[in-house]
Amino acid sequence: MTKIWFNHWFSTAYHLINLIKDAAPNEFIFVGTNKNAQAIYKQVCDEWYIEPAELDAENYIDYCLNFCRQHEINIFVPRRNLTAISAALEKFNNIGVKVLAGKNPALMQILDDKIKTYEYISKNGLAEIVPPYQIVNSIEDFAQVYKNLKTTENRICYKLVKDEGAVTFRVIDDTLESAGGLYVTPNAKVTFAAAEKILSQYNFKIPLIEMIYLNGQEISVDCLKTPRGNIIIPRYKISGRYAEIKFDAAVMKISDALINLLNLDVPLNIQFKMHNDKFFLLEINPRMSGGLQLSCLGAKINIPALAINQLLGKNQNWNYPEYSSCKVANIETPVLLEVSQ
Repeated sequence: MTKIWFNHWFSTAYHLINLIKDAAPNEFIFVGTNKNAQAIYKQVCDEWYIEPAELDAENYIDYCLNFCRQHEINIFVPRRNLTAISAALEKFNNIGVKVLAGKNPALMQILDDKIKTYEYISKNGLAEIVPPYQIVNSIEDFAQVYKNLKTTENRICYKLVKDEGAVTFRVIDDTLESAGGLYVTPNAKVTFAAAEKILSQYNFKIPLIEMIYLNGQEISVDCLKTPRGNIIIPRYKISGRYAEIKFDAAVMKISDALINLLNLDVPLNIQFKMHNDKFFLLEINPRMSGGLQLSCLGAKINIPALAINQLLGKNQNWNYPEYSSCKVANIETPVLLEVSQ
């Protein structure tokens, strides 16, 4: 049987593995690794191992190659160190391992950096979807850009130019210090004073991107380039638990242009956000997204299974549903992780 390895992934790899299993029961053996011994997708893997916590990119590639040899891996679906792995695809090909990663290392490095992504998109005729932004290389820059961009009509946000899962994303909101702030969940919000204090201790080796906070709905578009056309599934985020799959012509048109520009035959996630009735690009991730299972459910298109089969040289049919939109819910299911005697 074919062995598929998912290295250190988001917890939602649980759903991605199940989607592949649903399409081809008993066809694959799933191997999982994670730095966390109890990562949830352990429950759907046939084999499970702990990854070393701290390794630089070069040593991690060696670890992956040795792991593939030792465990007779046929297909590798990476998330941790994805960009570095894409630059080492030939090494994996030489040992007979197919990797679900973009085959253009230079482009993968561009997509790993928000500023480089915006510059690349702008140079290739799509500048209208790039939001206004400024690069911040010092605490002095941060304060000055804030003064330049801030108006009574908008808020300012920032994040590192290299970020995954919006971990470093913050919105500056001074109303948190008012009485009304007592009733508002802070989430990723900070006051300007708090942001300035935090960033005054930061070395800016990785610059910040500072911009107007886009106040509209977020659209996460799950995509896959296939021989019969580009799969494009726009997922409008309603809340943390709900989303709407809506095949909006404008979103699909610009997503199609981005897919064709990038020309990567792996799952892509393109994130947009609305602002005053216009949508802007947030980022492009050349991998399966954390909410992909919602898109697959709503559109009735199994992107993980299609991507794995394409990697194996098997092109399968797919079709959009007859409806133009639907709503989906993300419901957590309790799972027993471990029993102690």
